[in-house]
Amino acid sequence: MLSGGLSAQELPWLQKGTARLDFAPAFWAWDSRYGVGPDGSTRIEPLGMDLTADPMGSTMLPHLRDLEASLRDAIADPAYRIRLGRSQAIVDQSRLVFPFRLEVGLTDWLTVGAMVPLVRPRTEMTFAFDADSLSADVGPSPGVTSPGEVSQFLNVFETVLSQARNVQPDDPAVAAAEALLDALSRAYAHATFFPVSGSGAGIHLQQRLEEIRTAFGSMGVNGLPEAVPMAQRYLDEEGFRAYLAGQAIQAAPLENWTRIWSLGDVELSASLRLLHGGFARDSLGEPSRFRYQVGAGMLVRLGTGAQADYNRFLDQDVGDGQTDLEGNVFGLVEVGSRFGAWGHFRYGIQNEGEVIRRIAAPDETLPHRARLASLYRTPGDYRELDVNPRVYLTPAMSFGVRYRYWHKGADSHRGQPPFSDSPPAGVEPPPMAALLDRETEQTLQELGFTGTFSSVDAYARGKASIPVHIRASYFRPLAGSGGLTPKGSRFEAGVTLYQAIWGRSPKPAASPTDPGPPGR
Repeated sequence: MLSGGLSAQELPWLQKGTARLDFAPAFWAWDSRYGVGPDGSTRIEPLGMDLTADPMGSTMLPHLRDLEASLRDAIADPAYRIRLGRSQAIVDQSRLVFPFRLEVGLTDWLTVGAMVPLVRPRTEMTFAFDADSLSADVGPSPGVTSPGEVSQFLNVFETVLSQARNVQPDDPAVAAAEALLDALSRAYAHATFFPVSGSGAGIHLQQRLEEIRTAFGSMGVNGLPEAVPMAQRYLDEEGFRAYLAGQAIQAAPLENWTRIWSLGDVELSASLRLLHGGFARDSLGEPSRFRYQVGAGMLVRLGTGAQADYNRFLDQDVGDGQTDLEGNVFGLVEVGSRFGAWGHFRYGIQNEGEVIRRIAAPDETLPHRARLASLYRTPGDYRELDVNPRVYLTPAMSFGVRYRYWHKGADSHRGQPPFSDSPPAGVEPPPMAALLDRETEQTLQELGFTGTFSSVDAYARGKASIPVHIRASYFRPLAGSGGLTPKGSRFEAGVTLYQAIWGRSPKPAASPTDPGPPGR
């Protein structure tokens, strides 16, 4: 939604019986965003920040929180945090859009049209992971690498604990052993990671086991295992990638990804010319020094674009996936033969649609498969102001500066069965869908430079073989906010061809210096 087509730069109505075919590719690339700092202020964040951590833990991987809670109980340290290793990522994203637009002037004041976009999003990613004793304290769980050893340890522990219960059931050591056995059982059952032998967490676990063995010995109960089965190595990058692809996460690799050309959101539009003045020529054949046109229009955007792949982190939506309604007003002012300004304002209402998402907060970059849910999403309404003052260098060429302000309200998500936000009593609820609402409000201001060339006037005077309008724009961001708002450059270029279907041939209805399309 942030990248508008350049065809909107020119007034959208045509002469009666004239068709306009427009092709305006747009390329947008960014490697950073307008993020939100800890104090709520806007800051510039690299896209790779989401996958960069030292150490990596349960913030980025919420799947580890149950394991972390179990280890906290086992170690008896409520402040314990899993340290999986360190990661670093460099991420660049881009979006190439090929919009094909066809419009027809039904009357001199009413034009209707349709736009069909082909979209190709791309994500380029360099990701690295490593772990050592300084950045990590867990590795592949012995519950996976040595399940027999773990099973024997737990069985012996339970047997000795039963003997201790029979001897002194109220002894504090019995309660401590029960708590440790329960915590260790849950940690092993997680079947992912476990403290590495010799790490700080591993040493604390072993100390707790030895304390209980000593207490049981004083009760005359012996036979408790000598050592807690630990991970024997730290996780490497291959192991981390296997974890992402495994049963818990079930995600695609963190690698370069280019989606094939896909159909975006198709648009249907209608535009009305409301006011028009100053273009009547005087007795010398010259138009008025001051000229203006004002119009209004409406647009329906269909939800034909594909959604992002929920198994591929950082993938982009091809379209919004729901129906939008937009109203807009636009106009042109020209003074003399050299100066003019074009502008439009549009407001869009985005309706509710169905999406499939992994429910997660913005900093939970790699949510697990259990977070997957079918949801109803209502994207925030948007508004845009676009102003383009320009200078006509010749009757066929112009150069201008373009300012664009864009704002979209926050999205709203709600669950749908079987992932309702209010499940039946006794059923553990999934994370609230409202987590996905965070940082979805967007504001972006851009400054661009535009150039146009038009043979339409020359064609009307018999001095050009075809009526064609060519333009190009380059944009740079000025400011933005929201948390997930891309910060990048955009380049757009367009070619417009005109053809009389019935009635008169296309010709400009403005001054001889007007480089724009006919019907102005």
